[in-house]
Amino acid sequence: MYTVTQILSSAGVKFEKYQGNPSLGVFLTQGNQLIGTYADLKRYQRSNPPYAGWEVHHIVEAQDLERLGVKQLAPPYEQQICVLLPERAHTGRINSILRNQNPVGVRVRASELLRAYRDAYALVGNYCGGGEGSIRQELMAIVSAVFRAVGVS
Repeated sequence: MYTVTQILSSAGVKFEKYQGNPSLGVFLTQGNQLIGTYADLKRYQRSNPPYAGWEVHHIVEAQDLERLGVKQLAPPYEQQICVLLPERAHTGRINSILRNQNPVGVRVRASELLRAYRDAYALVGNYCGGGEGSIRQELMAIVSAVFRAVGVS
């Protein structure tokens, strides 16, 4: 099992504890992204009305970890590493690309998933002001770190 801080460190993503709510395990990356566990980001979102329309996205989706046969090596769903995204970036872009390229229920290889995540995160845009390239780079570094942590490449 891994923690959010272990994955961020392994990914080489620069981060700090988010001062907007220091009691939760929410981190701010250099690319201006809010990262944490699913549970911590949902709690943060509930206590911060400006994020009410945003969604908590598993950076590597739990169903993909299951499809790769490594679900048992990852934390439980609520404790997996996530990012807080505007709904349009999450549902309208990421999920549509991931499900189009790798439909649920179909056997998949890690290399195919990695390509799908790369394509999906290329469309996130500069949603948080950290720069489109930085955002994409951080997300893909986290995907790679999660893959390494669960022993897939």
